[in-house]
Amino acid sequence: MKFKRFFAAMLCFILLISQTAFAAADAEYEKIEQILNYASNLYIDDSVTSSDIWKSAVKKLIETNPDLANQFIKEAFESLDDYSEFYTAEEYKLFKKNIDHIVYGIGVIIQQKDDYVTVVNVLEGGAAEKAGVMEGDRIARVDGVDVKGESIDKVQDLVVGELDTEVTVTFLRGDREIEYTMKRGEVKGETVAYAVLEGDIAYLKIATFSADTDKEVDRALDELDKQGIKNIILDLRDNPGGYLDSAVNVASFFVPEGVIVSTVYRSEWENEVFYSKLKETRYKLAVLVNENTASAAEVLASAIQDSGAGILIGKKTYGKGVIQQMFEIWDGCAFKITTGKYFTRNGEDINGNGIKPDEDIANTTKKIDLSRYKVFDYTNKPSVGVNSVNTVAAKERLRILGYYQGEASDYFDNALFDAVCSFQEENGLFPYGVLDISTQKKIQEEFSLVDEKVDNQLIRAYGYFGGKPDNLYK
Repeated sequence: MKFKRFFAAMLCFILLISQTAFAAADAEYEKIEQILNYASNLYIDDSVTSSDIWKSAVKKLIETNPDLANQFIKEAFESLDDYSEFYTAEEYKLFKKNIDHIVYGIGVIIQQKDDYVTVVNVLEGGAAEKAGVMEGDRIARVDGVDVKGESIDKVQDLVVGELDTEVTVTFLRGDREIEYTMKRGEVKGETVAYAVLEGDIAYLKIATFSADTDKEVDRALDELDKQGIKNIILDLRDNPGGYLDSAVNVASFFVPEGVIVSTVYRSEWENEVFYSKLKETRYKLAVLVNENTASAAEVLASAIQDSGAGILIGKKTYGKGVIQQMFEIWDGCAFKITTGKYFTRNGEDINGNGIKPDEDIANTTKKIDLSRYKVFDYTNKPSVGVNSVNTVAAKERLRILGYYQGEASDYFDNALFDAVCSFQEENGLFPYGVLDISTQKKIQEEFSLVDEKVDNQLIRAYGYFGGKPDNLYK
């Protein structure tokens, strides 16, 4: 009898050892589960279950490593889907602080893209625009702090601060690092910008859907109505979404009577259908979308497309058709969890699929158009204190190349002196800050290699209403 028990125990041991051959996480979990099952079945006290052993082990691990609790919960939520998330008390404070836009910042709209928080829009009149920050610049460091892999809330918290204080942000532009020191200013929380283009065609950009975006759109449309504008290019590119109610309200300005979107939850009594009561549409729309048009922005885009209120131009959208709710718990922590999903006006589930535009058009790049900039005359060599057309040409080019911040005036100031020195040093020239002929030629050579975006999507939308490309950038 003892021999049989010994043999059975050895067999169990051999089986357990064989499990260690699996390197994958699933295999490791199975191993733990099997060991705990064996332990509960063999332990002298038959009231102890494998679940009891699990609980005791986890409690002891947390006692000795308190951070493991948050890590475990984070992993648990992340295992559900790409959008459910657990926030520590500190992280939740940042989330609440940043949810409706920067108060004192540098004037950019940012988005998480892979390992970097990336600039998707530079706001007019902000410090970033004045410094020369460009769409697509990736934030690498803030005041010397490496932020690669950090969350958007963390990066935003480092960028914002007290009014009129300075922040130094290092950006990646292509493979090159560019550092700007900017003074924080009041950045209005506007999410909507508009302009009237040649040919009475309006351009209306919605950067994100905040609590007041619908009111901003309403005000913009009032101004366009006063000018008799009926054709609108609605730009939803790089719009990550936001408040669903806000997107629904905006849709009600454009979408004819009928369903805008349907939401479906675990409990049927929570399900809801949002309707437009618009009897007659007032505008003809060309809607710009791309792979970063997501969530609430997709609600608006799909409603316009499905109802025939306008056409979609660009690339297939992101495909986020699920709804999250935030729940705060007792110790200041919180979690965001997917509680529902939405279906478009035509009943489509776009989650993971995205919306295909009516016209699939990609943007391209080309060498920078040199004719739009002042030219070097290659005859005089301006230095600090001198006024010259060559100074303007240098500022324009060095700003785009990432060396100079500020306006492109004709006065050679100390900021340009520093920029010229930096450029000369990095390009094997004598770094003495004079804009000599060799430096002018080298600046022109480097500038001519710069690629600029060709917005084929906007050009097509403008042409859809009869606009001519040559008039678009007047």
